[in-house]
Amino acid sequence: MCKRFDDWSQEIKNFCDKNGYSFEKAKSLSQCWGKDDLFLQYFDPDSESVRKGLGLLDETPMPLVLYIKRLPDGRLLFKQTEHTKKYLA
Repeated sequence: MCKRFDDWSQEIKNFCDKNGYSFEKAKSLSQCWGKDDLFLQYFDPDSESVRKGLGLLDETPMPLVLYIKRLPDGRLLFKQTEHTKKYLA
């Protein structure tokens, strides 16, 4: 788990609880981050590229499940995608 997720974990848990999502599922997602943001993505371990031994080498993008951004006032902005309910509910 990345430090950004650790630092924001209570706020992420509150978001999940408020929206009926699983915080445990959110913790298990792949994480990418920048200075003020965090991307939670779903990696399918049963995908064809994994079965062929390619992993992420085939450059198939992972579905973006949740985008989280730290606003200048310190609050977190959560942006759901079409994949949020599928992978967090």
